[in-house]
Amino acid sequence: MHPYILDLGFFKLPAYGLLAMTGYLAAYLYLLSVRGRIGASKESVSDLSFFALLGGLLGGKLLFIVTFWDSFGGGRDGVLDALKSLQYGFVFYGGLAGGAAALWYWARRHKAAFAAAADFAAPALALAHGFGRLGCLMAGCCHGAPAGGAPGLAFTDPLCLVEPSLLGVPLHPVQLYESLGNFIIFGLLHFAWRRKTAPRAGSLTALYVLLYSMLRFSLEFLRGDDRGGPLAGLSQAQLISLAAAAAAAAWLAFSARRNKDGK
Repeated sequence: MHPYILDLGFFKLPAYGLLAMTGYLAAYLYLLSVRGRIGASKESVSDLSFFALLGGLLGGKLLFIVTFWDSFGGGRDGVLDALKSLQYGFVFYGGLAGGAAALWYWARRHKAAFAAAADFAAPALALAHGFGRLGCLMAGCCHGAPAGGAPGLAFTDPLCLVEPSLLGVPLHPVQLYESLGNFIIFGLLHFAWRRKTAPRAGSLTALYVLLYSMLRFSLEFLRGDDRGGPLAGLSQAQLISLAAAAAAAAWLAFSARRNKDGK
């Protein structure tokens, strides 16, 4: 694809960074448009967006370093390079954990219930992630395995992050699949959020976790990049997805039971 949207020699504009920022701005504007549902001010939404971005970046970087620690060979320089780069080196579930920690801090700071704040942020997260995966597609990271006879995309730019041995080989467009899946999840969550009868606080977040975990678990089978040492035939992301989906399903079942009992 095109790792750089603009290359002037002295200045390069990476496609990944541009689309990630587009996702961030889209999520921010979305939160502004629905802030009235929880009575949030523009200032508090700006705070939330900033802290979530910071927490997501830090969490994503830290889990990347932990996951691929062996590839750094114990060298400090490799770790520092990964920390400094905004073009690669993020693990989504680490970013999700970091963003959740930032959201908890924001909720305490603004005296808001964490579950309600998480429901407020969940659709925006899916929206931002959809754009982020398009950035992955442009950069060539998080790529698929060889497609065989299935529809595929071939990466030919030597500057992209696809492994050199896979350049020119049609690969499963998993980044595109995940982007589309995230946009669909955003639409479903937005519809649920706009219902006149809101679900129990935390249910929207649980629905997001369940849907995304199912999407991610399935698409991992099509991934062709380094998955960080699979365990029992499953990647790290699949193991996290299974645990997250189980927890989310349990919460939704508990919430439905409580609603049925009128509690």
